[in-house]
Amino acid sequence: MKKQEFDILYSLQEGKKSFWELLSEHTHLLGEFISSLNALYDGGYITKRGKYIFLTKKGRNLLNPRRALFTQEICRRCGGKTICYGKGFKKVLSEFKRITKHRPRITPEFYQGSVTEEDTVARVALMNRYNDVVDKKILLIGDDDLVSIALALTHLPSRIVVFDIDEKLCEFIDTVSRKYNLGIETVEYDVSLPLPKSFLKKFDVFSTEPLETDSGFAAFVSRGASCLKRNGTAYIGISTLEVSQKRWRDFERLILGMNFAITDIIRDFSVYLDSRDRSAAEEYERFVKKLRFSVEKNPGIYWYKSTLVRAVAIGMPKPCLPWDKRVKLDLIDRESYTHPFLNR
Repeated sequence: MKKQEFDILYSLQEGKKSFWELLSEHTHLLGEFISSLNALYDGGYITKRGKYIFLTKKGRNLLNPRRALFTQEICRRCGGKTICYGKGFKKVLSEFKRITKHRPRITPEFYQGSVTEEDTVARVALMNRYNDVVDKKILLIGDDDLVSIALALTHLPSRIVVFDIDEKLCEFIDTVSRKYNLGIETVEYDVSLPLPKSFLKKFDVFSTEPLETDSGFAAFVSRGASCLKRNGTAYIGISTLEVSQKRWRDFERLILGMNFAITDIIRDFSVYLDSRDRSAAEEYERFVKKLRFSVEKNPGIYWYKSTLVRAVAIGMPKPCLPWDKRVKLDLIDRESYTHPFLNR
């Protein structure tokens, strides 16, 4: 039996769980999770009654019963992010929630997904912990999560620029920036195109949640590296649901090859697919049709998570792609499972 299958069985040893609860705990590829659930169901190791999945006697007999005596949990205060923040950031969070209440809806064609407001502010707080905010010039390559606004509300960075392909998102950020005098600059930009020369080597920090195809990841991170100054810092989100461990290794090698040292990897730092926009979220959840048993609609469990990687350049970054060349981007690959293009 595969490790992924044992992971599911030991999770159910703790008690019955819905499909969405199991998925939110899963740490392997989404495709492997679906295959493992189907194999366990077909093998008679698990069963489903109502909205819950249970171990069968056959499934329980596979497990070491002493495992159930040893429990653990993620820190409830920080949620495993390793960062808690005080009054200043709590004020930013309150203002951020009010200002972004009417943010543009998720656009599946751009494979967008926003995180909770708390996660956005936690990202800014973590950056601040490492002195990557105060008097820094910061570039956001894609800003579905509106990190630029949260950063600007601190009034700590010296410059904030957003590159994003989505015209309506840039317009929203521009409107908010003018209304609240935040000074955010936006550039409607597609990472497959050459970089505007005026942005090269101008930033202390870049942050991105890149496409997770091989070509997409290389393009997003390389464009960011091209814009960094000497000893600049990168914040990069990577999932495990659509990036296998082999490709994780390849992505790490790509980062290292661009003359960065990886300083931090914080698992599940950001939680995606905010349930307030269920119609958009359901575009990404049609993979449930691949299961051998029926699954109820997601009641609002956040299951898509991104691990945060921080990396620091050792001297000048060495981008893996020429800044002045167009590159071909693949939107999906063999490990993609949630992209709306796959479900239409």
